[in-house]
Amino acid sequence: MPDPDSLQLPIYPESAHFEAARDLGTTQFACDLSVCKGACCTMPADAGAPILESEIAELERVFPVVKKYLSEESLATIEKAGLWQQEDNGGYTIPAIRGHDCIFVTHDNDKSGIAYCAIEKAHRNGEIQGFPKPISCHLFPIRIYPTEKDMFEIVYETIPECKGGRARGKSTRMPLLDFLESPLVRALGKGRVERLRKVLNT
Repeated sequence: MPDPDSLQLPIYPESAHFEAARDLGTTQFACDLSVCKGACCTMPADAGAPILESEIAELERVFPVVKKYLSEESLATIEKAGLWQQEDNGGYTIPAIRGHDCIFVTHDNDKSGIAYCAIEKAHRNGEIQGFPKPISCHLFPIRIYPTEKDMFEIVYETIPECKGGRARGKSTRMPLLDFLESPLVRALGKGRVERLRKVLNT
Protein backbone atom coordinates (compact mmCIF):
# COMPACT_ATOMS: atom_id res chain seq x y z
CA MET A 1 0.00 0.00 0.00
CA PRO A 2 1.36 3.47 -0.86
CA ASP A 3 2.62 5.64 1.98
CA PRO A 4 -0.21 8.15 2.64
CA ASP A 5 2.42 10.84 3.31
CA SER A 6 4.29 10.21 0.07
CA LEU A 7 4.21 12.67 -2.82
CA GLN A 8 1.99 11.44 -5.65
CA LEU A 9 3.70 12.58 -8.84
CA PRO A 10 1.63 13.40 -11.94
CA ILE A 11 1.68 10.91 -14.79
CA TYR A 12 2.97 13.46 -17.30
CA PRO A 13 6.40 14.88 -16.35
CA GLU A 14 7.06 18.54 -15.60
CA SER A 15 8.94 18.77 -18.91
CA ALA A 16 5.72 18.12 -20.84
CA HIS A 17 3.93 21.04 -22.53
CA PHE A 18 0.21 21.10 -23.32
CA GLU A 19 -2.17 22.87 -25.66
CA ALA A 20 -5.79 22.81 -24.53
CA ALA A 21 -8.95 23.14 -26.62
CA ARG A 22 -11.07 26.11 -25.54
CA ASP A 23 -14.28 24.07 -25.26
CA LEU A 24 -12.80 22.26 -22.24
CA GLY A 25 -13.69 25.33 -20.21
CA THR A 26 -17.25 25.74 -21.50
CA THR A 27 -18.50 22.15 -21.76
CA GLN A 28 -20.90 20.72 -19.19
CA PHE A 29 -20.74 16.97 -18.70
CA ALA A 30 -21.50 14.23 -16.15
CA CYS A 31 -21.54 10.53 -17.02
CA ASP A 32 -24.96 8.87 -16.94
CA LEU A 33 -24.46 5.11 -16.89
CA SER A 34 -28.20 4.50 -16.99
CA VAL A 35 -28.17 5.91 -20.53
CA CYS A 36 -24.79 4.92 -21.99
CA LYS A 37 -24.53 1.54 -20.18
CA GLY A 38 -20.76 1.97 -19.93
CA ALA A 39 -20.34 2.34 -23.69
CA CYS A 40 -16.77 3.62 -23.33
CA CYS A 41 -15.81 0.07 -22.27
CA THR A 42 -17.61 -1.62 -25.16
CA MET A 43 -17.28 0.59 -28.23
CA PRO A 44 -16.41 -1.16 -31.51
CA ALA A 45 -12.84 -0.34 -32.55
CA ASP A 46 -9.84 -1.84 -34.26
CA ALA A 47 -7.92 -1.53 -30.99
CA GLY A 48 -8.79 -1.09 -27.34
CA ALA A 49 -8.06 1.87 -25.08
CA PRO A 50 -4.68 3.56 -25.50
CA ILE A 51 -2.27 3.18 -22.60
CA LEU A 52 1.06 4.71 -21.68
CA GLU A 53 4.17 2.56 -21.67
CA SER A 54 4.50 3.24 -17.94
CA GLU A 55 1.09 1.62 -17.38
CA ILE A 56 2.12 -1.78 -18.74
CA ALA A 57 3.72 -2.79 -15.44
CA GLU A 58 0.60 -1.61 -13.59
CA LEU A 59 -1.68 -3.79 -15.73
CA GLU A 60 0.55 -6.79 -15.06
CA ARG A 61 0.58 -5.99 -11.33
CA VAL A 62 -3.19 -5.78 -10.90
CA PHE A 63 -4.22 -8.59 -13.26
CA PRO A 64 -3.91 -11.42 -10.69
CA VAL A 65 -6.40 -9.52 -8.51
CA VAL A 66 -8.91 -8.39 -11.14
CA LYS A 67 -9.06 -11.57 -13.21
CA LYS A 68 -11.73 -13.03 -10.92
CA TYR A 69 -14.11 -10.36 -12.28
CA LEU A 70 -13.48 -11.24 -15.93
CA SER A 71 -15.46 -13.50 -18.23
CA GLU A 72 -14.10 -16.66 -19.80
CA GLU A 73 -14.05 -14.80 -23.13
CA SER A 74 -11.92 -12.04 -21.61
CA LEU A 75 -9.50 -14.54 -20.13
CA ALA A 76 -9.26 -16.44 -23.41
CA THR A 77 -8.49 -13.21 -25.27
CA ILE A 78 -5.82 -12.32 -22.71
CA GLU A 79 -4.32 -15.79 -23.04
CA LYS A 80 -4.07 -15.27 -26.79
CA ALA A 81 -3.26 -11.54 -27.11
CA GLY A 82 -1.84 -10.58 -23.72
CA LEU A 83 -2.75 -7.65 -21.48
CA TRP A 84 -1.41 -5.07 -23.92
CA GLN A 85 -0.23 -4.76 -27.49
CA GLN A 86 1.99 -2.39 -29.44
CA GLU A 87 0.52 -0.71 -32.50
CA ASP A 88 2.28 0.04 -35.78
CA ASN A 89 2.70 3.69 -34.75
CA GLY A 90 4.65 2.65 -31.65
CA GLY A 91 1.82 3.34 -29.21
CA TYR A 92 0.29 0.83 -26.82
CA THR A 93 -3.30 -0.32 -26.45
CA ILE A 94 -5.37 -2.79 -24.44
CA PRO A 95 -6.68 -5.66 -26.62
CA ALA A 96 -10.39 -5.86 -27.30
CA ILE A 97 -12.66 -8.89 -27.52
CA ARG A 98 -13.65 -9.38 -31.17
CA GLY A 99 -12.94 -5.69 -31.84
CA HIS A 100 -15.56 -4.71 -29.27
CA ASP A 101 -15.45 -5.09 -25.47
CA CYS A 102 -12.33 -4.17 -23.53
CA ILE A 103 -10.69 -7.25 -22.02
CA PHE A 104 -11.16 -5.67 -18.58
CA VAL A 105 -14.92 -5.21 -18.91
CA THR A 106 -17.16 -6.71 -16.23
CA HIS A 107 -20.86 -6.68 -15.42
CA ASP A 108 -22.73 -6.77 -12.13
CA ASN A 109 -25.10 -9.65 -11.53
CA ASP A 110 -28.22 -7.62 -12.26
CA LYS A 111 -30.35 -6.72 -15.25
CA SER A 112 -28.96 -3.21 -15.75
CA GLY A 113 -26.71 -4.26 -18.63
CA ILE A 114 -24.10 -1.73 -17.54
CA ALA A 115 -20.46 -2.47 -18.36
CA TYR A 116 -17.85 -1.57 -15.75
CA CYS A 117 -14.06 -1.61 -15.56
CA ALA A 118 -12.82 -4.56 -13.52
CA ILE A 119 -9.71 -2.61 -12.52
CA GLU A 120 -11.79 0.26 -11.19
CA LYS A 121 -14.07 -2.19 -9.38
CA ALA A 122 -11.12 -3.81 -7.60
CA HIS A 123 -9.70 -0.38 -6.76
CA ARG A 124 -12.99 0.82 -5.26
CA ASN A 125 -13.23 -2.41 -3.27
CA GLY A 126 -9.79 -1.70 -1.77
CA GLU A 127 -8.24 -4.77 -3.41
CA ILE A 128 -5.62 -2.76 -5.30
CA GLN A 129 -4.05 0.63 -4.64
CA GLY A 130 -2.38 3.29 -6.73
CA PHE A 131 -3.92 2.44 -10.11
CA PRO A 132 -7.67 3.11 -10.46
CA LYS A 133 -7.55 2.34 -14.23
CA PRO A 134 -5.57 3.51 -17.27
CA ILE A 135 -5.47 7.28 -17.44
CA SER A 136 -7.03 7.44 -20.93
CA CYS A 137 -10.09 5.63 -19.53
CA HIS A 138 -10.13 7.70 -16.33
CA LEU A 139 -10.09 10.97 -18.30
CA PHE A 140 -12.62 10.05 -20.99
CA PRO A 141 -14.21 11.96 -22.77
CA ILE A 142 -11.14 14.17 -22.34
CA ARG A 143 -8.25 12.90 -24.43
CA ILE A 144 -4.55 13.77 -24.27
CA TYR A 145 -2.80 13.21 -27.60
CA PRO A 146 0.95 13.46 -28.20
CA THR A 147 1.82 15.86 -31.02
CA GLU A 148 5.61 15.80 -30.85
CA LYS A 149 8.33 15.20 -28.26
CA ASP A 150 7.10 16.41 -24.86
CA MET A 151 4.17 18.18 -26.54
CA PHE A 152 0.55 17.16 -26.01
CA GLU A 153 -2.92 18.33 -26.98
CA ILE A 154 -5.82 18.15 -24.51
CA VAL A 155 -9.22 17.90 -26.19
CA TYR A 156 -12.83 17.09 -25.40
CA GLU A 157 -14.05 14.26 -27.61
CA THR A 158 -17.75 14.37 -28.55
CA ILE A 159 -19.23 10.98 -29.39
CA PRO A 160 -22.88 9.88 -29.80
CA GLU A 161 -22.57 7.33 -26.98
CA CYS A 162 -22.06 10.16 -24.47
CA LYS A 163 -25.32 11.99 -25.19
CA GLY A 164 -26.60 11.02 -21.73
CA GLY A 165 -23.53 12.57 -20.11
CA ARG A 166 -24.03 15.80 -22.03
CA ALA A 167 -27.71 15.95 -21.06
CA ARG A 168 -26.94 15.23 -17.40
CA GLY A 169 -24.14 17.78 -17.40
CA LYS A 170 -26.49 20.47 -18.68
CA SER A 171 -29.30 19.58 -16.27
CA THR A 172 -26.95 19.61 -13.26
CA ARG A 173 -24.77 22.46 -14.59
CA MET A 174 -21.69 20.33 -14.03
CA PRO A 175 -18.55 21.71 -15.71
CA LEU A 176 -16.53 19.04 -17.51
CA LEU A 177 -13.37 20.14 -15.68
CA ASP A 178 -15.09 19.70 -12.31
CA PHE A 179 -16.46 16.27 -13.19
CA LEU A 180 -13.03 15.05 -14.29
CA GLU A 181 -10.91 16.97 -11.77
CA SER A 182 -9.57 13.83 -10.07
CA PRO A 183 -8.17 12.18 -13.23
CA LEU A 184 -6.90 15.55 -14.48
CA VAL A 185 -4.94 16.06 -11.26
CA ARG A 186 -3.70 12.48 -11.50
CA ALA A 187 -2.47 13.14 -15.05
CA LEU A 188 -1.17 16.69 -14.83
CA GLY A 189 -0.71 17.52 -11.16
CA LYS A 190 -2.73 20.02 -9.14
CA GLY A 191 -0.66 23.04 -10.14
CA ARG A 192 -1.05 22.49 -13.89
CA VAL A 193 -4.79 21.85 -13.53
CA GLU A 194 -5.15 25.16 -11.69
CA ARG A 195 -3.22 26.90 -14.46
CA LEU A 196 -5.38 25.18 -17.06
CA ARG A 197 -8.55 26.43 -15.37
CA LYS A 198 -7.15 29.95 -15.19
CA VAL A 199 -6.25 30.00 -18.88
CA LEU A 200 -9.60 28.59 -19.99
CA ASN A 201 -11.58 31.00 -17.82
CA THR A 202 -9.88 34.12 -19.20
